[in-house]
Amino acid sequence: MNKNDLVHYLIERGLLDRRAVVDGDVMVVEGARRHHNYSVIRRQGTGLFVKQMQPDQAMSAQTLQKEAACYVMMESDPAVAEIHALMPRFRAYDPDRHILVMDLIGGGENLSELHRRLNGFPTDVATSVGALLARYHEVSSRELLPRANAAIYQGQPPWILSFHLMPHGSMQGLSAANGQFMSILQSYPDFGQALDRIRNSWRRNVLVHGDMKFDNVVVRAAQTAEQTMHVVDWELADVGDSAWDVASILQAYLTWWISTLQRVPGSEPDDGAQYPLESIQPAIRAFWESYASARMLSARDADAELERAVSYAGARMLQTVYESMAWAPALTQHAVWQVQACINILKAPRAAATDLLGFPAGVYA
Repeated sequence: MNKNDLVHYLIERGLLDRRAVVDGDVMVVEGARRHHNYSVIRRQGTGLFVKQMQPDQAMSAQTLQKEAACYVMMESDPAVAEIHALMPRFRAYDPDRHILVMDLIGGGENLSELHRRLNGFPTDVATSVGALLARYHEVSSRELLPRANAAIYQGQPPWILSFHLMPHGSMQGLSAANGQFMSILQSYPDFGQALDRIRNSWRRNVLVHGDMKFDNVVVRAAQTAEQTMHVVDWELADVGDSAWDVASILQAYLTWWISTLQRVPGSEPDDGAQYPLESIQPAIRAFWESYASARMLSARDADAELERAVSYAGARMLQTVYESMAWAPALTQHAVWQVQACINILKAPRAAATDLLGFPAGVYA
């Protein structure tokens, strides 16, 4: 479907006013991730965000269906109004054409855009993200977990936790970069054992978002961050381990740091990074402290949960490397540094919590 076809489709479905198109109040911007994405932008009204399945990616139909089911479940149950308020408004799902339509969150920017604009990592924003995630986990654990549709939410651990077990013959479908990536993983027996340990201890204690990252947290401009944060892209939502969503944010901060490195980590006090790790660590700690406080974790439980999340952060960063190298001819230097950081985190999560994330050495006491 091209842009013109999309506009006609939305008009036919009653999702877009023909007069707005005639008056020139509609602009369609195309993007691509797992699906074809379209932002239908309007000056005088609420815009739309449209996802359509990629023709050559059958799995994307299942994830679109899951995301649509998630929106419907949230908006139909008053008990989860707090979670529904975090999501964009659901407008329609067409199972025949595999098209999902939501309201576009206007006047906002995602956290990646915010951090670039501010050229830094505000602790108040990190605090708001921690509180938001805690609120979502708490409500989902209490209200959604007992009645989540098992046919849709199967509670499977993330695929990256089994990546090292893929047979060598399956490497034919990987990019050259990810073939190198897989070879590195399989050459470190301790690495695979760490992933096995995480996978075998996987809990199913909340409905996880599954793809928490800076791009998927949107903040409306000109208002306080806590009042206006939204979470988008719920297609990987599943019954799972709350520590995975926490880990996803932790690794997002670390990945940002590594992406700006100019020298081998540890070679200089500031590692030659545009954003020295010391400038990011206060936000990391603010995020975690806000999350633990909002979930009312005891000191002992908070320590155990943080260690778990740090281990998961190493695995989640592996997934980030894989996704960023999906079409690359070879691993980049930054990807190699990310893999090395993953190895260090998985081998010694307690040390990583102090050395990389900036938590006090006695955090696990």
